[in-house]
Amino acid sequence: MWTYNSSKTLETCLSSIDRAIPSEAICHKIGVDGGSEDSTADTLRRYGWTVEKSPRKGIPYQANYGLQLVDAPFFAAFEHDIILNPRWFARTSSLIISAETIGAVQGLRLFTGSKTMTAFDAWRYHTNRIPYWTWSIDNTFFRTEAVRRAGGFSDECMVSADAILRKNMFKLGYNWITDNTLISGHYRKNFLDHLRHQAKLFRLANYYWTSDSEDPSRLKRAISLVGGNPLNAVRMALDSRMLRILPAQYLISLQAAFYVNLFPLQNKKKRRIPMDDWFLGEFKRQVSSSKHYSTVVFKIKNPIAEHNCIVCGKKSSFLYTIPRNWGVNIVPKLRFRMRREFAACSEAHADIVADKIFKNAFDYIVEEHFNQDLKTGQG
Repeated sequence: MWTYNSSKTLETCLSSIDRAIPSEAICHKIGVDGGSEDSTADTLRRYGWTVEKSPRKGIPYQANYGLQLVDAPFFAAFEHDIILNPRWFARTSSLIISAETIGAVQGLRLFTGSKTMTAFDAWRYHTNRIPYWTWSIDNTFFRTEAVRRAGGFSDECMVSADAILRKNMFKLGYNWITDNTLISGHYRKNFLDHLRHQAKLFRLANYYWTSDSEDPSRLKRAISLVGGNPLNAVRMALDSRMLRILPAQYLISLQAAFYVNLFPLQNKKKRRIPMDDWFLGEFKRQVSSSKHYSTVVFKIKNPIAEHNCIVCGKKSSFLYTIPRNWGVNIVPKLRFRMRREFAACSEAHADIVADKIFKNAFDYIVEEHFNQDLKTGQG
């Protein structure tokens, strides 16, 4: 855990970790402090944590300092304001040991503490507006070898250590799994506390991580400056029965829009989010464009050669090819042990297969989805 003047949230955070992780599973509890002037160190020691002083303040510096002290094959990383789900360890530990290619497993964190922010995040979660590929390093169970091979926690951007590590892990063939059913709390004292925190992140960021492949149009910029689609704020306010959601949504969106629209003036750089929905669409496009007809039907006796659609089982003469330029991450986990080619009776069914391959290869999956039958057509 990296800490700095964390006494306001630390006690709640540490007690939640104690409830979630059995003591017999713990080798060490290391708090890397960036020079706190409050009672942070005393609180850590009271909960049985060893306090280490980092020579430099900042999440990547403190995280790397702690990484040097890790002498176990797995370690967990936490921020000082996480309120850990009681199921966190049982869930993440079972996932990470299920395959050596899994480098990181985490749950989702939703705001708690502030009633406004709690209502805001709850609405986003229940309306599926939080992406499946959401990531962070503040409630994450890591495979130590994977983190070290990926270069640890990069300090090239003070608030992007998580995204850069995730990208580097993907390049090495590791999975980063986000279990969206495992929800922990992310403490915010009040709404203004969140705005201040968001402003700090914008100020420190070197990169703007985006799913948008193009610069936003003038119309999109104008819409973002007025808080996005006003109907969403109205729906949030009605569902939560909190009128304060309306100005809160506007202020959060306005603050973010100023950052997004003005970042070229601040020497910010745009970076693609590692393996998000844009990449999924590109992968499915490449699979779809590989469609070809094959006359090899009788020489090899296996399900693919017989040209049965891998989704519905109907006869098909069309084959699709999994693109090779996606590296070692694309390792299909399908019922036919398919390799680079598969039969599908339609592009819609080829899309289902491509979706399954991509999500299994990267970070979209949780344990229950590993062995889903493609006949259901479910992702």
